[in-house]
Amino acid sequence: MSKRILITGASGFTGQHAVRHFLDKGYTVHAVIRRTKLDLDREALYIHSLDLSDKEAVHKLLEDTKPDYILHLAGESSVPESWKTPFKSWQANVGSTLHLVEAIRALELSARIVIAGSVLQDELGRAVSPTHPYSLTKTMQTTVGLAWHNLFQVDVMVAKPSNIIGPGVSNGVCTLFAKQLREHQESGITQIQVGNAAVTRDFIDVRDLVEAYETLFLNGESGETYEITSGRWVSLGEVLSVFRKVSKFDFTILSETEEAMEAKLPMMAEKIRALHWQPTRSLEASLADVWQYTTQL
Repeated sequence: MSKRILITGASGFTGQHAVRHFLDKGYTVHAVIRRTKLDLDREALYIHSLDLSDKEAVHKLLEDTKPDYILHLAGESSVPESWKTPFKSWQANVGSTLHLVEAIRALELSARIVIAGSVLQDELGRAVSPTHPYSLTKTMQTTVGLAWHNLFQVDVMVAKPSNIIGPGVSNGVCTLFAKQLREHQESGITQIQVGNAAVTRDFIDVRDLVEAYETLFLNGESGETYEITSGRWVSLGEVLSVFRKVSKFDFTILSETEEAMEAKLPMMAEKIRALHWQPTRSLEASLADVWQYTTQL
């Protein structure tokens, strides 16, 4: 009998890749969406339209589906929106997580849940003075999840990926670069302007990330937090240089400044590496797929 996995935020960028990955691996997938559609018709795929801020609805969903695994990707990810509607962001990120872990506890399910955080969120000690409402909600989201593990032995893990890239609808910087370059190529503009080409980031391909999530379900230690990164710091100038290569579009990079900036947070991926997971896709391969995807837009 195939394992059952429930994926929240299934119509999002990472969610769509996760749904396909787990279906391809033979899982029965229960995909939870809110307003948007999931354009996929596959055997062993069940789609649930649900508001995760509805405690009773979440309880009934878990009671009916009895998942072995839960991948919690849903939430509000916009910093500007968190300023406009902080309570809505709180409900989307903290409330949804609380309802899921509490339903697991109340129903006495043996489900493992991976909560998707971010290495970019504020550290726990800074929760009282966050830089924006979004960072507060993400910090408290993981705090609530791990608290239910510590207090009630719910099987919770937290995953903190770095900057996610890959083909699909995304608001990430690489996708935005690709769209802008495609527009410039079509209109004959041979220059692209960036604020600081020396800024460095760690990028993880969404398909490698989804494989890491499966590794956590199979081999991760309950109550742990895992940072999921490529381990490679790359400047935005280097990203654009790779796009120049894969697009065969000869453009000039104009940077307002090229002041080197140190990474704000150290990213420690040793724990996930110890579970025998490694990213397999190179930056060039990932950006080539991002570039190819822009032709479909």
